[in-house]
Amino acid sequence: MLTTEVLDEKLTQLSKRELQVAHKIMEGLPNKTIANQLFISERTVKFHCANIYRKLEIRNRAALMASYFRLLYQPISHSA
Repeated sequence: MLTTEVLDEKLTQLSKRELQVAHKIMEGLPNKTIANQLFISERTVKFHCANIYRKLEIRNRAALMASYFRLLYQPISHSA
């Protein structure tokens, strides 16, 4: 499981285009729609997906969305 700190660090390794693709994946869009919106081929989207998964050390878009969900909805710790 990715922690917030590890995920933040790994996200800095993504290129601008990989981040764009990752955001589209998190919107729930299929590869074909992502390709059309970013004016790239569907094959290029798949290439970027593979790079994203490799850099974040995850296996698929479900793992990407789960990591993002955990990042957004993790409990806020309060220091006393």
